[in-house]
Amino acid sequence: MLSAIVQALVVGLLIWNGLRLMNHAVNSNAERVAQEYAVTLNLSLSPYATRGRLPELNTYLAEMLSDPDDSLLRYLTILDEHESPIIAVGKRDQPLPPQLRQAGDNLKGAHTLLDGATLHARAPLLLADNRIGSINFGVSTKDLRQARDEVLVQSCVIALAGFALGVLMFYIFTHGIGRRLQALTGESQQMALGDYSKALPVHGDDEIAIFARTLNTMSAALRERIAQLEQSQRRLSESEARFKTLFDMAPLPLTVSDREGRIVAANRAVRHTFGSAADNLIGKRSNEVPFWASAVERERIWQIYREEGAVQGAIAGVLLPDGSVGSVAIWSSSLTLDGNDAIIWALLDLTEELNAKRELKDLNVSLESRVRERSAALERANGELNATLQTLRHTQHELLSSEKMASLGSLVAGIAHELNTPIGNSLLASTALHDRVLDFGQQVSAGSLRRSQLTAHLDEVCTASTLISGSLHKAAELISSFKQIAVDQTNDQRRAFDLLAAVQDAIATYMPRLRRVPCEVTLQIPAGLVLDSYPGGLYQILNNLITNALTHAFEQRQGAAITVSAERLEGDIIALAFRDNGSGMGDDVLRRVFDPFFTTRMGQGGTGLGMNIVYNIVTGVLGGRISIDSALGAGTTIRMLLPRVAPQREAK
Repeated sequence: MLSAIVQALVVGLLIWNGLRLMNHAVNSNAERVAQEYAVTLNLSLSPYATRGRLPELNTYLAEMLSDPDDSLLRYLTILDEHESPIIAVGKRDQPLPPQLRQAGDNLKGAHTLLDGATLHARAPLLLADNRIGSINFGVSTKDLRQARDEVLVQSCVIALAGFALGVLMFYIFTHGIGRRLQALTGESQQMALGDYSKALPVHGDDEIAIFARTLNTMSAALRERIAQLEQSQRRLSESEARFKTLFDMAPLPLTVSDREGRIVAANRAVRHTFGSAADNLIGKRSNEVPFWASAVERERIWQIYREEGAVQGAIAGVLLPDGSVGSVAIWSSSLTLDGNDAIIWALLDLTEELNAKRELKDLNVSLESRVRERSAALERANGELNATLQTLRHTQHELLSSEKMASLGSLVAGIAHELNTPIGNSLLASTALHDRVLDFGQQVSAGSLRRSQLTAHLDEVCTASTLISGSLHKAAELISSFKQIAVDQTNDQRRAFDLLAAVQDAIATYMPRLRRVPCEVTLQIPAGLVLDSYPGGLYQILNNLITNALTHAFEQRQGAAITVSAERLEGDIIALAFRDNGSGMGDDVLRRVFDPFFTTRMGQGGTGLGMNIVYNIVTGVLGGRISIDSALGAGTTIRMLLPRVAPQREAK
């Protein structure tokens, strides 16, 4: 009976000890991993947190936590001082436990709370403007607990089976077998103490041997489960290594020191920023680090830390690899590393930025003066253009007094419409430039100007100047063309002119209306064909023909096209043809097309004088002949035979 009781106690002790060891192993590993995760996350996120750039990491962290098999982290939430989320990635089944939230209010190190299959952790995090937020994350203990539960179940089953066998053997076997059981119990106690590597001795094939084999099977199962736990621990270590890589690959120089200033860790950016002076930093005290500009600077930073408990963006002088003195902004944060108090230091090189600010101050004085002068010049040019536009409109009203010059009103309207775009563009660009100059002045006054803003402002000034210059150039070309046509049509003076240039000027005045149709214009006129004639009359002919084509020929038609061609014939005669692919004319209209006051648009704005004026100018002023070929749906061709040298007109 005593042997049975002893055996029962041994089995119970074995089960209890296994449960205790596995619970302790699971909790210890999870707690350690959570502490290491808290330290690594703090090291990796502090440079971004203090600069307000945490949202930039949201995509990277979400991708890292997207695969549960790749990391034991289940969620990561960064809260500001008002418990509002800045970053929230991963999946959290329930809100942060109130106990952990209350425990984390003291902001001293990481605090953990085991809740089911998740170990919740909360650690302080220094944010921008000295605000204190918190890192909240959950580490899965599902694999560890599942392995523990499987081991416990199998251990209990095996132990209960062994206990049943022991009770049965107590009634069956003799006192000698009991001694074997006693020896076997001694070996089992070693297993109960955690030594699963030694197999129990097996003698024969009796029940005791079967029991020994059963215990050996249980021991093998325990060894297998322990191996699984060790594998899980290796995965935790690999995950920890990945987070350490984040620290090492951070673009900002980061170091970790103890409270005495002895450096225990530094990332690659330190070596990149300070060159060979940053070699072999591990183990050195702060007064042994050679990249301080002076001992006074180092002592000043430590004095700020001792008085305020942290350094928040203090500027200090340092020695750069080229031997020059630069400036860095320094931040610090306290943390617990392997149970010891530690300090993480982040350094931001501000040398180029401060030098750029000094250069900007030198540039601002001359730049503001040039911008003001350019703006004033642009405003004067816009005023002159507006005055020119008003003059053109006034000229339009004066020219409408004569029926012969009625088409010049349409020409003025077309020119005014065409000028509206470049003038409007110039006015808009100059107004926008003026506003940007005011904004630029405010930035300079506030002292917040950066190099990128200066560069952008210069680009805007250059773009606006280019736009205004191009628009004014286009307006000048249109005005020059209009002046020539207006003078010729108003004065009707005889002079030598190039036929191609004259036709191009006339077409240019109608480009807005032609584009609205739309209508494609093709010129087939040889260069250098000079006429000694009346360009005003030629302009009047082309104006009336284009107006008729746009009004009558292309109504509700697609693919409109006009072709103006000319060639020199024998006898110093110029054959000028005007063709369109419009709707054409019937015979009844074709017979009366040159009659005065004949129009197919009576009561709709048509006067019936357009083609009559064309006929009179061709046959009278220019001394030529005119004919028309047209058919319904086949377009219209107007042919004119003009002498290259027009006949002299009698003086009035």
